[in-house]
Amino acid sequence: MTLNTEKLVSLLGSEDAARRFVEMFRQQWPEQFATLKQALADADWENASNTAHSLKSQCRYLGLDTLAETLQNIENQPNASHDLSLFPPGF
Repeated sequence: MTLNTEKLVSLLGSEDAARRFVEMFRQQWPEQFATLKQALADADWENASNTAHSLKSQCRYLGLDTLAETLQNIENQPNASHDLSLFPPGF
């Protein structure tokens, strides 16, 4: 999965800030994604929706539009069936 940091650099104003964001994203992704999967498995729809919302925003900043769209679907309808196989366990 390729990150596109052009938009992020534009939003944050520097490549250094974008690098820090990417590093933080890479560190936090595994735990946040595990939280999302667990919330879906537990039918904890509110937590699943909130976690998907947070991850969606981060993915959009990084140009991960396909993942962001799936997360948008989870946010809007967490109790529907979702294919999480497109999501990498880490970046």
